[in-house]
Amino acid sequence: MALIKMRVLYNSGKKGMAQFSDVLKEKYELAVNATSGKFPPEYPCDKERIVVLGISAKSEISDEVRRFCAELNKTRAHNVALLVDGTQAAADKLAEIISGAGTNLVGVKVISFGGFGPFGGKLTDELRTELVAWVEEMVANCK
Repeated sequence: MALIKMRVLYNSGKKGMAQFSDVLKEKYELAVNATSGKFPPEYPCDKERIVVLGISAKSEISDEVRRFCAELNKTRAHNVALLVDGTQAAADKLAEIISGAGTNLVGVKVISFGGFGPFGGKLTDELRTELVAWVEEMVANCK
C-alpha cells in the first residue's frame, strides 16, 4: 500500500527520468498506474496529495505538457513538485502555468541529465540521492 497518494509523471526521452520515476515508485510503494511516461497519462490525476512532474524542456514546452499543467487544479492535485531537465526559463514558465491552475506548487528543481535522447542521461547514484532527498522534502512540505 502506498505511503501517500502520489503520482509520478514524466515527459522526457531521457533514461534518467524513467529511472527516477522507478526509484520513487519503489520508495513510496506506488501502484503500477501511479507512474507514467505518457502525456496525458492513461489515468487522470484525481485528488492526489502530490504529483511529481519530471519534464525535459530546454526552451519550448509542448502543447500537451502545457495543457496538462494548466489543468492541475486542487481537484486533481493538492500539491505539485516540478523537476525540470532543462533551463531555468522553461522551469519558470511551467511553474507559472501550474500555479495559475490553482494547485500548490511545493517546489521546483532544475537539473541536467546530459546526453541526447535515449542515448544519454542516466541517473547517477549521486543525482539519485539528491533527487530522492528533494522529493522527501517536497512531500514534507505538502499542505
